[in-house]
Amino acid sequence: MKTTKLTDTATITFEIASSEEMILKAKQLCHDVYLQVGYIKESLPGRIIPFEYEASSTYIVAINSQQEVVGTVRLTKGPPFKTLKVWEGKLFPAAGELIKDAIRKNTFEIGALAVRKDFSPMKISWGLYKAVYFCSVLLKLDYGLICMDARALRSLEMLGWFVEKIGEPMDYFGSLTVPGIMPVKKQNESLWKNEVAFHEHRAA
Repeated sequence: MKTTKLTDTATITFEIASSEEMILKAKQLCHDVYLQVGYIKESLPGRIIPFEYEASSTYIVAINSQQEVVGTVRLTKGPPFKTLKVWEGKLFPAAGELIKDAIRKNTFEIGALAVRKDFSPMKISWGLYKAVYFCSVLLKLDYGLICMDARALRSLEMLGWFVEKIGEPMDYFGSLTVPGIMPVKKQNESLWKNEVAFHEHRAA
């Protein structure tokens, strides 16, 4: 399967992981980072966190100039959606119609974000989320379901990300976390311009 290059940031390339080897590296990086920060308490077999919806998942990876996987994020097409289950009883009633629309249409959930510690100052998380947007356009998806640290979400919004909050903030994986829905076609115009340039680059 041909690798799909999504975008570049300095010496980092963001791609859709297309080989079993690259997908394995993404999973193991996520395991190692989650172990390091305490999201999991002990090393798991094969350095892989079990995930029951792997068949409908796509991994995006950040690769440095030495061809090492230094960041990753996972898109999982649904339903079901883990976020809705976790926030059951704490979702905003006013978001009901949006949630129903997201369940009916082509929607994905964002998860398993991880960045190698020595690369954390390079804004790789932002690059991965931007690559998520490009990937969602390529796959013709309508919505992204996301739950993330409230401060990190504010930072993304300042950079042009548009997310509609659908539930109350609550402590999740050790931080105040907000659930939201990202309408793919309502993102900041600058992201659309980058996406058009990306398609032009691929066609050249």
